[in-house]
Amino acid sequence: MTKSELIIRLARQFPGIRREDAREMLDLFLEAMKEGLRSGDTVELRDFGVLRIRSRSQRKARNPKTGEKVTVEARKVVYFKQSRTLKGRLL
Repeated sequence: MTKSELIIRLARQFPGIRREDAREMLDLFLEAMKEGLRSGDTVELRDFGVLRIRSRSQRKARNPKTGEKVTVEARKVVYFKQSRTLKGRLL
């Protein structure tokens, strides 16, 4: 599902909300999540999952095209762990 499809679904689910309002609400929600992650907070959405920032250390890898060994620099990544409820609904 794309962001546009989600906005359409929200507008249909709540007839009093225009698409523009649904888009703005979704944008505000996503921005709040990004800000939380940027500040080091864990974002927990009950019955959905938890998002947090994890640090990946520097490592050696191989370029699949050339076979050359390369160094992948340390970086931070977003980690998502699904809730038991979500996992149960998907299986």
